Amino acid sequence: MQHPPLPAQFGQQLGVVSTLYRSLIESLLVPHDVTWAQFSLLLHLARRSGPSRISEIASSVNLTQPAVTKVVQKFSAQQMVIVRSDQNDGRNRLVEITEVGRTRLVAMQQSFGPAFHELLLDWSSEEIERLIHDLTRLSATLVTLNEAQRGQKKP
Repeated sequence: MQHPPLPAQFGQQLGVVSTLYRSLIESLLVPHDVTWAQFSLLLHLARRSGPSRISEIASSVNLTQPAVTKVVQKFSAQQMVIVRSDQNDGRNRLVEITEVGRTRLVAMQQSFGPAFHELLLDWSSEEIERLIHDLTRLSATLVTLNEAQRGQKKP
């Protein structure tokens, strides 16, 4: 039996890993009353050095602007984000994570520890470091590809 080409094998395996990872994280987020989409939004804000517009967040986390607005309202009520008007364009809202939001995010991520420990139990430190390196490289390429795709979709 002939194997599919390497790019097809890569895509298939990445799809499987992506699905399994998301399922694991979604189950680990249940005690925090946070969904995958909400977690992704919070992670996006935490990576930023300053505020983000709703439209930028929507594009980055692959949600609609109304969905982002709803999550931002939930997080604002919980003091996890602060929302203010954009002084350059009053129609835009700027969103920034607060210390409360960062603390909650860290707590969520720390709660993943036991599952990640079990997941990597049979891996050496060198293998884990190599995997992190390779995933970081892959992530950077995916960011570039996604940005290029978004650029092509604009009229």
